[in-house]
Amino acid sequence: MPVPPVGRPLAGAVLAVLLLGIAATAAAQAPPAERGEADPARAFIEMLRRTDPAAAATFTALREARDRSVAELREAEAQFAAAGPELRAAFIARVRGARRRYAETSLAVLEFLDARDAKTLRDYQAAVAELTALIEHRRQTRAELQRMLQDE
Repeated sequence: MPVPPVGRPLAGAVLAVLLLGIAATAAAQAPPAERGEADPARAFIEMLRRTDPAAAATFTALREARDRSVAELREAEAQFAAAGPELRAAFIARVRGARRRYAETSLAVLEFLDARDAKTLRDYQAAVAELTALIEHRRQTRAELQRMLQDE
């Protein structure tokens, strides 16, 4: 009884997506300029472009919005810090608004990554179930073959 081949490319692709998703999640914590390093999410975005162009566009837009909100927050905080104590009250609303937008855009990036990671987990669980079934099928085949050897 032939055993159907398992999609090893699927398992490899799922592993690559998971690892890149983890790297992108870490990259989402702070913009590249803030970390002082090259953008580690670039590979994740390129993978998304190849596998899911709509998701790549969404992720890119979310990151750009977050980066804009970071710049806005820094500017608002700099103005607040530069203002004398008597003028700071005039800038506090802008700082709070900028913090709120930063939190919203950062959460949107994290929600996107969580959704991608949840999909990756579902894909892994399906691959694990497929491999488990294949191992069980081989176990049954092996038992049958051993019985055949014993019968002779």
